[in-house]
Amino acid sequence: MIDPSRSEASPPIGSRADVSSNPGDSANESVNAPDQAEVWQPRTRGNSVEGSAAYAANLQHIKLLQDKQKSLAVAQEKAEDQILHHYGSGYRCGDISITELLEFFDAYRDLETPRWSRRWNEHVPLPYQTCSLLHPPNGPHHTWIGNWPCPEDAPTPLKGVAVVYILFNEGNEPCYVGSTQRFRTRMNDHVKQGKVFVQWQAFPCPDRESAYELEDRLLKERLPHLNRKAGR
Repeated sequence: MIDPSRSEASPPIGSRADVSSNPGDSANESVNAPDQAEVWQPRTRGNSVEGSAAYAANLQHIKLLQDKQKSLAVAQEKAEDQILHHYGSGYRCGDISITELLEFFDAYRDLETPRWSRRWNEHVPLPYQTCSLLHPPNGPHHTWIGNWPCPEDAPTPLKGVAVVYILFNEGNEPCYVGSTQRFRTRMNDHVKQGKVFVQWQAFPCPDRESAYELEDRLLKERLPHLNRKAGR
């Protein structure tokens, strides 16, 4: 049977009705509630303040760490762009040699930063694919030198690297000056054309235009007899 004397009694202490109907609790929640505009709060499915308080501080700490990581990532990207621009523009205008560029490439690649290869190609005219395979110059003034025929594993300019080259005869005299971005292919073409040479020297250039300028200067200085004309 239902006891009428208990039908309007207060709910047991600790029940949900007791928590929600106690005005003191609401007042305390209002006083202790953090400023929503300043402090991040986790979303909850219910009104369990006690439950959310157990992990809110940890989540807040994680959120602060995330924000710090984002700020550091932005700062790192700016630092990378700055130094890559320095080396790219320096190599482009001749202030940085290809030897120095390759040394920097090895050090930068070892950092293994996110999207490093894409960032390299955005700033440096010599693609990372070429830099990763290219032997550093082995001759004076940051040039490549070698004998001909040239072994396959000998240091030579790779395909895609603009160079001006000088061919030398048995008397170590320059006999031909040319420019190319396909060094080994061009050397084989010269052999097929009947040009006789025993040594070569290749000067790296940041682009074809600068290669044309250097080629023109060397033609006028050396006057090699195998060239059809001295000057472009």
